[in-house]
Amino acid sequence: MKSGEALTRSPKGGEQSVSVIQRYSHYISQLGPAWIIGAVACGPATLASVAIAGATYGYKMLWVVILSAVFGTTAQYLAARVGILEGMGIIEATEKYLGKSWAWILTIDALLATWLAAMFLMNALAGVTSLVTGLETPYWGVVYGILITLFLVRKGYRKFETVCKILVIFVVACFVATLFMADLSAAGILGGILPNLPGGIDAALMMAAIMGGAVHITIIGMHTYNTNARDWKPKDLPLARFDTVTSMGMAFGLYSVAIFLVAAAVLHPNGIGVKRATDAALALQPLLGDSAMKIFMIGLWAATLSTLSPTFMAGAYFISGKMGWAQNVKDKRFAGAVFAGCLVSMLGPFVKGSFFLLLPLMLALGLTGTPLVIAIILYLLNRSGCTVKNSALLNFMGGLTLLVTSFLAVRFLLTQFGIM
Repeated sequence: MKSGEALTRSPKGGEQSVSVIQRYSHYISQLGPAWIIGAVACGPATLASVAIAGATYGYKMLWVVILSAVFGTTAQYLAARVGILEGMGIIEATEKYLGKSWAWILTIDALLATWLAAMFLMNALAGVTSLVTGLETPYWGVVYGILITLFLVRKGYRKFETVCKILVIFVVACFVATLFMADLSAAGILGGILPNLPGGIDAALMMAAIMGGAVHITIIGMHTYNTNARDWKPKDLPLARFDTVTSMGMAFGLYSVAIFLVAAAVLHPNGIGVKRATDAALALQPLLGDSAMKIFMIGLWAATLSTLSPTFMAGAYFISGKMGWAQNVKDKRFAGAVFAGCLVSMLGPFVKGSFFLLLPLMLALGLTGTPLVIAIILYLLNRSGCTVKNSALLNFMGGLTLLVTSFLAVRFLLTQFGIM
């Protein structure tokens, strides 16, 4: 059955029910691009951001966590529409309709955010490995960088990455299970749903980081290439919407809300401020007891490792899109772009500071580059020659996403410079 096929109706509604079942069975069998993005979004930086926010501010930032899933879903579906309707990635579409200057600006913006993310993620991977092995050295980054690049170029990374994601899913399941053991505050949750703006530079950083976990220029730009690679056509837009809603709206939403609520319910009342990964692991003690630290660290390691490879690929997509190269590791220039990201990431472990605290900073900095890509996407999807323009509701949600992300990004920057 085609994804755009209308439902058939019968007096008893039987045919309609069968059509609904067939449609969603088809959708489930075709899921993919947005789940790749969702796996990246459900990474160590989001885990660190929501855990620190919950432990530090209690339920106050719950509204930001919820909106991050809503706006992340909106941004990724808009990105999917660009890839599907234009038949090309965001960089190529920008150059075609806005010119080379804007394409270069977007490429540089996206590449800086992506390579910065790669550096901080490699810093985290080296840090976790140092904690687990007891051998503390920044040169773990060199080892991982070379191994991941070789895996990507030789296409031998998929099975190992699947194992990593299974480990991450297990840790998330532990957080969900802990929710049923934690002493959740109904009043606190209801209060946290109402928008509020805690003052201070740290609060501005955490709010920008939480939003940056879902609405980040790297994953938005990458998604245009993912959907285009699947060769989805306009008739597949309902499938793309289902793909995005289930991955970002449901899976990512569950991931971030569960971790946040556990931190708010378990760590905050006990005055445990999360400054290290080992502090965040204490959130799982009600369920896992003495095993909490070990299981949490394994999950954090797996989440970081499985997030790094798509980050390398995203950087290569942006460079190749601008240069007109083939977007496949068989092309030596594309493979070289992947390796360039690898080399940059190796610098990350040499950055001083707690890797768990650096991860939210990475997301907040990435958010500052996001409004540009959202604005360009909205323009592309509403230009006069667009074959399937956005609905009024989608434009409203896209505009709201642009407005809120811009506000949080500007607020973060102003606090960093001491203006607020």
